[in-house]
Amino acid sequence: LEGDGALGQRQTVGLTGKQYTARLFATDTLSINEFWHLNAGASWNFTRVDNTDTLRGPASAANNFNSLTAKDSYTRLNPTVGLTYTPIKALTVYTSYSESSRAPTAIELGCSNPASPCLLPAALADDPPLNQVVAKTYEFGGRGQVTDNVFWNAGVYHATNHDDIQFTAANTQSGAGYFKNIGRTKRQGIDMGINGFIDNFKWGASYSFVHATYDTDVEFVNGSNSSGETNGGIYTARSGDRIPAIPQHQLKLRAQYAVTPSWNVGTNVIGYSDQFVYGNENNSHRSNDAICANGDDCATGKGKLGGYFIVNLDSQYNFGNGWKLFAKANNIFDKEYNLAGRLAESLFDAGGNFGTESKVLSLLPGAPRAGWIGLRYEFKPKQSLASYDKD
Repeated sequence: LEGDGALGQRQTVGLTGKQYTARLFATDTLSINEFWHLNAGASWNFTRVDNTDTLRGPASAANNFNSLTAKDSYTRLNPTVGLTYTPIKALTVYTSYSESSRAPTAIELGCSNPASPCLLPAALADDPPLNQVVAKTYEFGGRGQVTDNVFWNAGVYHATNHDDIQFTAANTQSGAGYFKNIGRTKRQGIDMGINGFIDNFKWGASYSFVHATYDTDVEFVNGSNSSGETNGGIYTARSGDRIPAIPQHQLKLRAQYAVTPSWNVGTNVIGYSDQFVYGNENNSHRSNDAICANGDDCATGKGKLGGYFIVNLDSQYNFGNGWKLFAKANNIFDKEYNLAGRLAESLFDAGGNFGTESKVLSLLPGAPRAGWIGLRYEFKPKQSLASYDKD
């Protein structure tokens, strides 16, 4: 694009980022007896993130050390251990403990200086290193059969992310912020499902509950959050406040019918409950037109996005010899819904006209009704020579 925009240029950025990863792991299972089995393992991870500033080059006194060029390396040994109990063929009970880790990405490292906030995804700033995120997870559950054609599974889990990374607003500049290690966050919940078949009809249902919260107090700055209006836009997400963009409830239903041995049709129903929007990390924002007597957001409030259900259809015909014709249609009722939202400030009104700054809720809409028809070919592995009898 050429010419001046509505706002003046604030930052110029040229960045290339490369990430190198190596992983070495080992695992083994010890059968204590026919009922009890112990599994243990470990994974050694190495990651290097190599950022190169194509505009400023390496850090030097000439550019006031304001450079994105940096090389950061991360290593960690992650253990896992699990115990399985199978008293009968139709029942398995298990428990496990595991650790995992991830290194910061190039874009997170490239925007991690609170003194130089950036406008993602358009700009980055010089980057002090971040710590890698380490997740420690406990899990307990079971799976089995109700009848010969009905199966179930259920599990509970508790996961704590240490040194979790999130994008936080830095000051009153609209949209400016940086990535930082915010401390601990928790995700705990339940997963359960049931599935089965009756002749040519297959069905399944699964439900997930996840309670994702901050486990340490985190300070944010966002002038659009009503709870920070009297404190320069500063507000605090307390331990126990829900993390934005993570619905607590998720339901999935599946049905499939084989019309013929070669042709099947199916449908999926997917539902999510409400979620808090970014900028409402303390779960306390109230829009001017949505203050309820009980202190919660009204249905038209701007601190949350409502839940939704969408229905999808699919079909497949198998011609044989690896060839399959498929068709699918998503969101067949053309449901209008939003995947995520953010409290922000804008100089543009609903008609796209530039003018007075106002506080708005930016939305990420879900996909409308869409359909596909296609042809797929699946390669089959050649039969091994070892499977042929010798003359």
